[in-house]
Amino acid sequence: MAKKPRQTPPEDSIYIFRASITLRNGKKIFARQYGLNAFRIRVKPDNDNGSSPKS
Repeated sequence: MAKKPRQTPPEDSIYIFRASITLRNGKKIFARQYGLNAFRIRVKPDNDNGSSPKS
């Protein structure tokens, strides 16, 4: 099966990296359990306080 091409994220989104995440059921999983250094999570920047990644 061929891989799907990655979609380009919206320009206003940024990524954060976490070594572990907590699932909705409360279970904590670690990136190392999946052979990764960190999980990449896309977030929208918070402009409520006037901060912007594109200052």
